[in-house]
Amino acid sequence: MKLFTEYPEKDELKYCDRMSELVKKNMENLYGGEKKKTAKRDTHSKTHAAIQGTLEIFDFDEAAIKQELSKRTSLTEAQLSAISLKQGLFAKPKQYPVWLRFASGAFSVKNDYEGDTRSMAVKVIGVEGERLSQSHELKTQDIIVHNTEFFFVRTIKDFHSFFLAVYRAGLFPLFKLLVLLWLKLHPYESTLLKTSFKRFPKSLLTERYWSASAFSIGLKPDFDPSQTGRVPVEYPAVIKFGFTPVSSQAPHQQLSLESRPESDRKDAKTSGSEDNYYREDIIQALAKPDAEYYWDFQIQFQTSPEMSIDDTTIVWNEEESPFFTVGRLTVKHQKVDSPLENDFGENLSFSPGNGLAVHRPVGAINRLRNIVYPIVADSRHTKRGVKYQEPTA
Repeated sequence: MKLFTEYPEKDELKYCDRMSELVKKNMENLYGGEKKKTAKRDTHSKTHAAIQGTLEIFDFDEAAIKQELSKRTSLTEAQLSAISLKQGLFAKPKQYPVWLRFASGAFSVKNDYEGDTRSMAVKVIGVEGERLSQSHELKTQDIIVHNTEFFFVRTIKDFHSFFLAVYRAGLFPLFKLLVLLWLKLHPYESTLLKTSFKRFPKSLLTERYWSASAFSIGLKPDFDPSQTGRVPVEYPAVIKFGFTPVSSQAPHQQLSLESRPESDRKDAKTSGSEDNYYREDIIQALAKPDAEYYWDFQIQFQTSPEMSIDDTTIVWNEEESPFFTVGRLTVKHQKVDSPLENDFGENLSFSPGNGLAVHRPVGAINRLRNIVYPIVADSRHTKRGVKYQEPTA
């Protein structure tokens, strides 16, 4: 195994094709017929809010980052000099307007007292440069992050078998046992899933988020996109993204993570009423005139081949490879509770494959997401009667 290299799975193309067909069937099962006007995503279905913010890219010290990398990797001086960090989104200090969508990870809309992952999808506006061929927009960069450091499935084949059980459970109530059976037969994945469901953030505006999957910084001169998923492909450097909450006042110290009180969750569950805790928290927090929320925008390098690119269940240890801060995300006072805002958030389309070519999403799960996300978005927009337009500031 080589550093900065992604490897194809056995029968990858076959299982990607199967997932494509399965996702189409699942969207039709979920949102066909009379339900089509309410069509949502097949995962991360519950939108808590769509809000505006600003992403500032710093004039960070590239030489200092490379010096730290030289201590933590076996890269030669020639290999290190070939890495160019200041390209693409990081090319120069700049402030970008962004749209953020906060959501829960489940396949359907559930109460917020139920265990789940929470996500923050970031759409950076006005990003110039050569695009990925699968981009659905012309001047944006999508960065999708979650409040877990890992994804619970190792391979495309395993995800297909899991999603097949979920799809069949949606067809017939009795088939829900298939999901339980899958989890029993996959104890490693089951443990990871349960672990990711344990966090109940006090607020999504002060939560930490990770990309879990990896992205390139730059492409080699002989890069051929048609070879990804077929042969091993090496990149100049591979990173993961992170957003770490920090205080609103300089020097912007990292915030400790807080949880929603267990008593509050129990009260919400026993009351039997609909629980939209996270949406209500965002609305109330941002309604305050002095509201300010900050995250350090960070990157983490793969520093050893054991920090797998393709297996996203493996967490990249921060002691071995620390996050470097390259920018800051800011959200301030705004009103987000309006029907138009709600529809806008539902209709926004995000994909790891929407962005610049030099920030190519890499690894098995990303290769699958590049195929599946556009299918879900097209189906959702068609069913809702939406003519999608690229969002602006």
